[in-house]
Formats: sequence, C-alpha cells, structure tokens
Amino acid sequence: MYARVAWVLAALTMLIAGADVWVTSAYRPLLSEEAIAVHGFPFVTAAVVGCSAMGALIVTRWARHPIGWLLCLIGFLASISLLAEAYSVWVATADGPGSRSLGGIAGWISALVGGQLSLAALAILFLVAPDGRLLSRRWRAAVVVTLVGYGGYAGSLLTLSPTAFDIDRQETGPIGSLLSVLGLPFIAGGLVAAMVSMVIRLRRSRGVQRQQLRLIALAVVFVALSFVFLIVVQLFNGGRQTWMSSLPLFVSYLCLPLLFAVAVLRYRLFDVDLIINRAVVLALGTIFAGIGYTGLVIAVAALLNTHTDGFWLSLLATALVALAFQPLRQRVVWLANRLAYGARALPYEALSEFSRRLAEPPSPNALLPAVAEAAGRAVSARSSIAVLQVPGLVGISDVWPGPADGAPDYEVPVRQGGDTLGSIGVTMPKGRGLRPADEQLLRDLADQTALAFRNAAMETELAGHVAALDRTTEALAESRRRIIAADDAARRRLESAISRDVLSHLQPMPERLSRLSVAKSGNAATDELEQLVDETNAALESLRVLTQGLFPTQLARAGLARALSSHLARNGQAVAVHFEPSADRRFPARVEAAAYFACVEAVRAGSMAARIDLRVVAAELVVQIRGHARDQIDVQAIVDRVEAAGGRLSLDEAGLLSVSIPVDAGEPTRL
Repeated sequence: MYARVAWVLAALTMLIAGADVWVTSAYRPLLSEEAIAVHGFPFVTAAVVGCSAMGALIVTRWARHPIGWLLCLIGFLASISLLAEAYSVWVATADGPGSRSLGGIAGWISALVGGQLSLAALAILFLVAPDGRLLSRRWRAAVVVTLVGYGGYAGSLLTLSPTAFDIDRQETGPIGSLLSVLGLPFIAGGLVAAMVSMVIRLRRSRGVQRQQLRLIALAVVFVALSFVFLIVVQLFNGGRQTWMSSLPLFVSYLCLPLLFAVAVLRYRLFDVDLIINRAVVLALGTIFAGIGYTGLVIAVAALLNTHTDGFWLSLLATALVALAFQPLRQRVVWLANRLAYGARALPYEALSEFSRRLAEPPSPNALLPAVAEAAGRAVSARSSIAVLQVPGLVGISDVWPGPADGAPDYEVPVRQGGDTLGSIGVTMPKGRGLRPADEQLLRDLADQTALAFRNAAMETELAGHVAALDRTTEALAESRRRIIAADDAARRRLESAISRDVLSHLQPMPERLSRLSVAKSGNAATDELEQLVDETNAALESLRVLTQGLFPTQLARAGLARALSSHLARNGQAVAVHFEPSADRRFPARVEAAAYFACVEAVRAGSMAARIDLRVVAAELVVQIRGHARDQIDVQAIVDRVEAAGGRLSLDEAGLLSVSIPVDAGEPTRL
C-alpha cells in the first residue's frame, strides 16, 4: 500500500515535469541560456523526478522510512512549483493562454511550494539521516525552528494577493516583511543545526553508518560549494545568473537524491570513497574553471574596452583556463585523496610512488629496500621486511626502517606462476592489528612486485653464476701457475741431483782416461781402471735412484707398502712406517701414487723422528704423518696431488698431516 502511493507520487511527478518541459518550450528554446540558467532545465527537472523515484525506492524497501517520504514530497511539490513558475512566466512575458490573474496565482503557488519549502525539507532530511531518527530528543528543537521558519515565509506570502502576484517583484507590507525576515533566518538556522547534527553523527559513527553519513555529507558539501561558486561568479558579472554560474548548483541538485538513496539503501556503499574522490576533483575543477573564466573574460574585456559576450573571447578564456589547470591537477588529486581517504590516502600514495619506481627495472639491492618501505608505509607498520629467494643461495632480505626486531607479525608470499619468489612481512605497532583492507593491500603489493622479484632473482642467480665462473677461472689459472712452478722446481731439483750425484763421477773421467792411455800397463793401470769402473757404477746407481724418484718402478710392481719402505731404507731415513692390516694391500694406481708421493714429499726434509701410519677407514685410505718439518715441505704440491685423486688434506696445529683418499669399490688384490 505505502509503496503504491509512493510510486503514484513518482508517476505524477514525472507527468508534471513533462508538462513543465512542454510549457517552457512554448515560449523559449529549451537549450537557451534563460531556460538553463534561470529555469534549470534539464537538471532541476531531472532532480525533481529523481527525488520522487529515489523516495519511492526507499519506501518500497522500508515502508515508513521518513527519508523516502520526504524525498517523494520534495520531488512532487518541486515539480508543481516548476510547472506553476513556467506557466506564470509564459503568461507574463509571452502572452500565454489565460489571464494575468491566473498567471499571478500560478506564480504565488510556485513561490509557496518552491525553493523555501525544499530547503526546509532538506534541513529535516539532514537531521534524520541516515536512519530516519533524530540524534536525540533535544534535536526536535531544530525541526521546530525549521518549520517555524517556513511558516513565517508562507505567512508573508499569505499577506499578498495571489491574483496580483508578480514572480519577479514581491512587494510585501509591514507584516509580510516581518514574517519574511523571521522565516528565512529560521530556515537558515535549521540548516546550520542539521549540519552540526551531521558532523556529530559522523564523529560518533563506525562501519556502515559512517559510510552512509560520508555519502550524505558529500551531497551537502557539493551543494554548499555550488552555492559559493554561484555567489562568486555573480559578484564578477554584476549579479546576472548565467548557465556557467548555475550549472554546478543544478548538477548538485541532480546528485542529491541519488546520493541519499545510495546511502539509505546501502547499495555498493563501500564504493563511496571513490565517489567522494571524483566529486572533490570535479568540484575543485569546476570552481577553478568558473573563477578563472569569469576573471579572464572581465580582465580582457576591460583591456580591450569591449563587451564580454564575444565567441572568440570566450573560447580564448576557456583555453587559457584549461592550460592553467594542468599544473594544479596533481595537487587537486592529492587533496581529493586526502578528503576521501583521510589517513588511508598514504597507502595509495605509497603504492603510486612505488609503481613509478618500478617503471625502470631496479637492481636487487634497490628493489628490496623499495618494497620493504612501500609495504611499511602502506599499512603504517613498525617495521617491514622484503625477502628474495634465489635458487642455490641464502635468501636476500632488507628491513625497513632499521634492523629486524624478530619475526614479522604477518607475512604474504610473492608468487608468480606457482613459484614462490620471496615474501613481504610487516610488524605492526603494539595494540594494533592488521585490518582486512591492509591484508588485501599487502597481497596487491605482492602481486605488483612478482615480476620485479622474478627479474631480480634471475639477475642475482646470473650474477652468482658469473662469480662462480670467475672463481673457477681464477682457480684454473692458479692451478696452471702451480703446475708450471712445480714442474720448474722438479726440473731444478733433478738438475741439481744430477750435478751432485752423477756429474761428480763423470766429469773427472775424461782426464783420467787420457792419463790412463799414456800410462804403462801394470798394476797401477789395473787399479786405475777398477776405480773408473766403480765410479761409473756409482753414477749409474745415482741415475737409477733419480729415475725411481720420478716414478718408482717398484711401486707399480710391488705396491705401496714395499715401495715406500724401500725408498726410506735406501735414503737412510729412520722413519717408522706402520701399515694396519686393512691398508697392507694393493690399491688403484692413482691412490697408491698419491699416497706414495705425499709421504715422500712430507719426509724429504723431515725430522729423523717422523712416523707414518696408514689404514683404511670408511672406504678411504688414511695416511697420517707426524714429526715432519712443517716449514720445509711443499704443502700445496701435496694438496694438488691428493685432490687430483679425489682426496683431501688437513694439517692441524700439532703438526699432524692427514691425507684421506677414496678407495675404488671392488675386491682388492691381496699381496
């Protein structure tokens, strides 16, 4: 029943608005400046229809909701006012059908149910928004003040004769003037009280109600700014009402019922932030355009001593205003973000700045600090950490604003294509948790940085491979240098040994042979010859020993134990050698050669109290050498030989040289 009545009122409003359009078109073009600036077509017409329609929607949802019925009433009565005004002007200015007295009555009705009644109804709307109830019983006084104000204004109209009413000039008597002076300030007082009530509600509200009130506050601010814009423009153009000065006000009228309906019906209520943001940008841009346009037109007209209605002058002023607004656009957007989001504008500003920093691919050293800072600032965290995971390396991380103070309270992974590339973690201040919106913000940040993380991981991994190749190249170069140095040292040792042990026997031999050739035969010659034979045999034995040092033949024939014992006995070195049963066997040639040369090199210049122990432990031949001259052996040469066989060497502070060489699997050959 209630919904049907509301929709009937909405239908009547639409029919009356259509009649108003027809009447207005009868005496002036609908798109003329007078029709737009004075009568408000098509914005005011659409606003009254919208009021009734939105009111009917609210009543359909909640049958006795005061805001729905107030919107229906405002739309219906405002449509009657528009039609009556249009007819009155038609009769008065264009000799429309009907008498002058009938036109006066229509103008009187238009004034009675027009703007002042709509303002009073708006004041009551703001007092009961958004739930249809006053803030408290004390606020009934504001409703009474508003109704008394409208009553005073209506009383001033009742002192006038409707048939002689002139819509452009309203001359009231003393009583009418008194009532008018009493009425208008009371309505204004009611509006001010409604604003105060809304501010109090907004400060006390939370959650859904806060979003509702912010949307209604947007409607109020939009109307207020439009009034300011209208007054400022008319101050510059001599009080003439033009379409440029009236357009923001009419648009705010059109948006008013829509915003109220969205707030009350809670339709997509949490998109209000975006609506407020765009509305503030539009309002500031409109105010700037209006003031700039009016000021430029008047200034140029004054300089050129011409009128202000030239087409080219208007076009030039519009272009200059548009160019001047561009440098201010960023500041206007920033202000809109602040007004719409408040403290929550920081996350959006941080993410925007972070997106600009990602426009150029940053290095890992610059990416992680930027991500950590963006995450921390976005959710107002005490600290934040960004971790980049690189295959084969320890995770790279960076903490904002300083050293980490423990594990983060909340951590979101950075993923792309099913691969986890890293994580972003935040630690919130004590007593403050992470809101769902903040969690979603961190997830959005992680999605935004996924590609940058992958690029940084690939760059870090590639840098690691390059560094490993550089180290390998340097190691190969160092190994080559050691091989050359070892070969040169071996050649020098061989040359020295030949000079000392072989040439010392062979160098005197030519001279002694020449003496022997001229000597007489006999016992002396025989003794000399025997002496030469002995020295030749000594030289050969020295050569045999030297060649055995290069690679002893006995090592290949008899194995490690006998070759090592023979070498030590032949050189007269009192070194104790102990082979455990597990080591007294044959090993692969590379294992025996590595162990043999390690022992020979270690005891070459060793102490006479040296000791060598050999055993097999866990498939490794372990050689331990004690009592060697640590400062006189070539440890690097032993390392090269052992590592070539896959083994390793260790040398402790006590002088124990330990060599471990892997033994190939398989049944060993017994001696």
